Amino acid sequence: MTLGPWLVWVPLLALINLLVFLAIRGRWGRSALALAVAAVIGVVIGDQVASRTGLEVLRIGDMHVVAASVMAQVFMLAVSLLGALGPIQIEE
Repeated sequence: MTLGPWLVWVPLLALINLLVFLAIRGRWGRSALALAVAAVIGVVIGDQVASRTGLEVLRIGDMHVVAASVMAQVFMLAVSLLGALGPIQIEE
C-alpha cells in the first residue's frame, strides 16, 4: 500500500506556507493553530480551483503549487485579519 501524492504534498506545502507566513509576520501566537488549519484548507482549495480552471503556472505531479500557495497565504491573511477584529482586553 502506498500513500497518494496528495497525502504528502498537502501537509508539506501547508507547513512551508505556514512557516513563511509566521516568519514574515515575526511572531508565533495563539493563532498558530488556526493559521495551520487555514493553510491546509487554502492549499486544498487552491489546488482544486487551479485544476478546474486549467491554471498551470507550476505543477509538481498533480499538485498546482503556485495556486495552492497563493490561496493558503490568502486564507492565513484572512484568519489573521479576522483575529485582529476580535475584542480587545484592556489590563490595568
